[in-house]
Amino acid sequence: MTTPRLLAAALTATGILALAAGHPEMRWWLPPCLLLTLLATGELWLRVLVAEAVAPAARFGLGAICGLVSLPLVALVLQLLSVPVRAVPITAGLALLAVLLSGVALLRERSGRVPEDPRFARTLAAIAIPAVVTAVIGGAAALAYVRMPHPAQPGYTSLALGGWAADITGPVVFPRAGLDVPVRLRSSGEPGSVAQLRVKVGDRPAAKPLPVTVVADTSRSFDVHVPAPLTGCLHRIEISVGGASTVFYGRGPAAC
Repeated sequence: MTTPRLLAAALTATGILALAAGHPEMRWWLPPCLLLTLLATGELWLRVLVAEAVAPAARFGLGAICGLVSLPLVALVLQLLSVPVRAVPITAGLALLAVLLSGVALLRERSGRVPEDPRFARTLAAIAIPAVVTAVIGGAAALAYVRMPHPAQPGYTSLALGGWAADITGPVVFPRAGLDVPVRLRSSGEPGSVAQLRVKVGDRPAAKPLPVTVVADTSRSFDVHVPAPLTGCLHRIEISVGGASTVFYGRGPAAC
C-alpha cells in the first residue's frame, strides 16, 4: 500500500471518528475507525523510522505498537498545550500526526531509501480481521457487563472536622471555657438512625453522651462543645457519632 493511500485511509478514518463522536447513533463506527487510524499511523511511523524491509509479522507488531503509542502521545501534547483531551481534538491531532508522518515518509521514498514491501497488505488483512473480531467481542462483553445488575455499594456514616477545625495542623490550645468544634456528619446508603454523640479527652469521657439523629443520605454540619483539658500536656481529643469518629490533639490552659 502506497503512502498516499495510507494517508487517505488515516484521514478518512479520523474524519469519521470526529463525526461519530458528536452523534451517538454512529457510535458503532468508533472501534473500526479507531483501529484503522492506529494501524495506518503505525505503518507511517515505520516508513519514517525503518529504512529496510521488515518481515510481515514483525512489521505488523511494530506498527501496532507505534499506532497504540500515537494515541497517548497526542493526548499528552494536547495536555501540554492546555487543549481539552476530548474526541474531536484527539482525532484532529491524529490526523495532523498522519500528515506529518506521510510528508517525512514521502521524502524518504523519493530519496530511494525505503524499499516497498508488497506483503504488507496481505499481512495487514490477515491480522486486522481477527483484531476487529476481538474488538467486537470485547466491546460486546464490556457492554453486557455494564448493563448487568450489580450489588449495591455498602453504606457508610462518616464524621470529619469542619469549618476552622478542618485546617488544624497541630495541637490546639484550649481556652478555659473550652471550644465549640465544628464537625461534618455524612450518611450514605444506610437507613436513618439515632446515634450517641461522645466526646473524649484522653481516655476519659468529657461529657455525657447525647443522642444525635443521623438522617439517611444527607450531610450536615454542627458544633460540638469540647471542654478544655485539665493540663497543658498533649491530649488526644476524639469526637464520635456511633461508629464514626474524628480525632485531633490539644492542650489545656494550665501548666503540664
